[in-house]
Amino acid sequence: MKVPLSHYIYFWIINSIMAFATGLVMGYFALKTLGGYFFKPPIEFPPWCYFIFPCGFFFIFQFMTPSFFWGKRRGEFEYSFLEKSALKKMINPELGSRLKEVKRELKFGGVNSAHEKLIAATKVFPDNFVTHFMFALSCERMGLAEAAINAYETARNLLPESAQNLTTYVTKQICRVKSEGPSKMSTAPGLQYLMW
Repeated sequence: MKVPLSHYIYFWIINSIMAFATGLVMGYFALKTLGGYFFKPPIEFPPWCYFIFPCGFFFIFQFMTPSFFWGKRRGEFEYSFLEKSALKKMINPELGSRLKEVKRELKFGGVNSAHEKLIAATKVFPDNFVTHFMFALSCERMGLAEAAINAYETARNLLPESAQNLTTYVTKQICRVKSEGPSKMSTAPGLQYLMW
């Protein structure tokens, strides 16, 4: 699948920022804990120590980036492009509006309502890969393993033969749900540092 250069840049910037921010938060709490936040007497760390964690996370993500762009995680990267396109209303304005509403509800904990809206969206847009994939994710959040597997299989069947990386990614999701059960956490590709 051909992905425009702008999405490579967007993906790299967003995930690099999130990696740095995650390292910053984790480093702050780790150093505060070591420095006496929970234990006495406190140890004072110099200010530069607080940048060790964020820089470490940032550099680790830089080593992971090629696997998203050209390696074994390419399917996740391609999905992130399709989802972003759908949310930006590039595919269909009505679909984009519905998916944005779903994402907003999930962000604020309205899992049941978002799930119902995704059921409706799959009926209105039965040929849209992103809709079925997001529905599968919501099924996982609801703990519905069989429904998630069926939704992933529907999404996989909508992919053209040329989208082999994406097909492999969806197949991995199916295998994961079959072997481990539904995940309550995000399986949204690439965005390891964000909740879906």
